[in-house]
Amino acid sequence: MEKLLSELAELGARQKFNGEIDFGAEIASDSLLEVMKIVGSEELSQQVLEGFLEQAPTIHQVLLGMTFASYLQSTTSGEASPGAQELSEPLKKARRSIRLLLNLTQRSPDFASRISSESVELLETLLATGSFDVECLIILLKTSQATWLEFQKSPRYSALLQRVLSKYSPDFSENSTILAYFSVLFEMDYGFLSMCYAEMDAPTFCEILDVLRVILTRKTLKIHSNNLLFVLNLLELVVVDYEAFWRARERKEPQSVEQRRVATVEILNLEVEIVGEMCSNTEMTSYLNEKATAMNSVVDVLDAVSIFRNKISIFLDFFQILHAEALFADFRAEQPSDWPKIESEHPRFEVLKRKIEEERRYEETQRRYPDRPRQPLPPKIQRVESSESLSLLANTIFSKYRSIDDVIGVPRVGELKLNCLKAIANLANLSDSNKLATLQNGRQGLISVLQCTTRRPEYFLESFTMRNQSIFCVRQLTDGCQENKEVVFNLQQPNQPIIDRKRLLEELGVHVDN
Repeated sequence: MEKLLSELAELGARQKFNGEIDFGAEIASDSLLEVMKIVGSEELSQQVLEGFLEQAPTIHQVLLGMTFASYLQSTTSGEASPGAQELSEPLKKARRSIRLLLNLTQRSPDFASRISSESVELLETLLATGSFDVECLIILLKTSQATWLEFQKSPRYSALLQRVLSKYSPDFSENSTILAYFSVLFEMDYGFLSMCYAEMDAPTFCEILDVLRVILTRKTLKIHSNNLLFVLNLLELVVVDYEAFWRARERKEPQSVEQRRVATVEILNLEVEIVGEMCSNTEMTSYLNEKATAMNSVVDVLDAVSIFRNKISIFLDFFQILHAEALFADFRAEQPSDWPKIESEHPRFEVLKRKIEEERRYEETQRRYPDRPRQPLPPKIQRVESSESLSLLANTIFSKYRSIDDVIGVPRVGELKLNCLKAIANLANLSDSNKLATLQNGRQGLISVLQCTTRRPEYFLESFTMRNQSIFCVRQLTDGCQENKEVVFNLQQPNQPIIDRKRLLEELGVHVDN
């Protein structure tokens, strides 16, 4: 064992791996196998490793270089096919090299901590091959406590993280390893999420948020509170200054502007869901109780999703606060009778066209009085339209509704709306101050929630789920809050009600006759 480690250290001091397929040819494959078994089975091998701590960074790089060099040699001979029954000698040597390194890192934490930032590029390259995923991911996990700061020195660090994220999928057996690895980064590096936001493109950042969401639901994994606060700050940035959000990287990457605009709904969807999950995180509950930032931001998102005034043909009275779906209905009404022209023959689109036609006929029955005098805009809509940020955000969300041929975009908007309701309910359950926050600074959060009980096109999201969640949210907002109860009691019966008031009050345990 000592002899092989010495040979590896001497090779690294004498020669740096730069892509040659004969790198490490003088190291016998059988020697790698023998030492791999010794390190994996004998505890005394840890004492031997203690004598090679100074050479540990070199040994890390040499074994990673030998792994890739042997892999390249196997590909040049056409023997690296994944379905091969027997491994070629170069591929055997590649696997023995990476597994020896894995055993070394597992045997000695001190040896594992000595891995250097220069190893990032080799780890990323090996992950790209797809042949050493398990070994590379475990090595990353075993060395993560020491490398979360060291690896940031490498310009390929963001690329490595993206490569790891690309492995995360429902059918991947090592998802738990990936989650554990990112959990260490979220816990140790309090600026990790802000770095990801600055360095990664919008789709990859969405994947990071999704991993954060999953980690948050698993109570055994930890997250630094600063990373959770970054989610709140980013959510606040979107509603307060939406333009700054999607122009964050304009100088560095001009194409990122449109990319972030397109990904707005998905990013908001994940952020709002994470905020809802934060309510069960003991480190965050005090912050969420003391400040109404989270509640205000989620209500603003719900308003941007729910409120939009048609500037052409819709006439409003006080209680007819329109959903973004209403603007979409007006847009749809202005289209030719054969709209949308979806070329796909998938059965889903046939159902979609039928639902659109049903919705068109329904909207026509609601437009009986085209000469009805225009009423002043409700203060709630005035607040949204007077806010440049919320207006821009509403336009972005409306563009998702119009992309009817996008099989993902439209359901995403409905999911965002549902997640807003869940987050508001969870935040209201935390404290009375959060309940009162829905009525402050021109917000009418309870009315926004009640709007979600209205009839909705079936192809957005199941109306039954939306209505039940909104009723539960109303319960949470009115429980122990007289101000919100007054909002419900003072609802008048409009010509076209947004809710069934009598049924709502009965579901809340209030009988109108009494």
